[in-house]
Amino acid sequence: VLLALGLATPAAGAAAAGAMAGASAVHAPNGFFNQEGGFEYAASLGLTAAGLAVTGPGRLSLDHALGHAVNRNWMIPAAFAVTAAVTTMTVGARVRRLRKAKEGEQETLFEE
Repeated sequence: VLLALGLATPAAGAAAAGAMAGASAVHAPNGFFNQEGGFEYAASLGLTAAGLAVTGPGRLSLDHALGHAVNRNWMIPAAFAVTAAVTTMTVGARVRRLRKAKEGEQETLFEE
């Protein structure tokens, strides 16, 4: 929501980039292209959000109109660090859950 409003753009961009990194990791086993369930769309959204986080708010943002009152230099590294940690935990939990579900499966020994 903050990213759409142009408010606190760097922190919101960093948070969105982290979320899209997690989404890309989830869709990575399906390949690259989105029509096959791949990570193409999530990766492009993440790269766009990371670009907004690095470049900051423009002249037409609410941040600029408010005199950058809620735009602090520490927000970008903090948002990247928090979203990296949360993304790592989420993807790790998903991998553990998938691995545990696969443990109970047995491959067929003989074809009929």
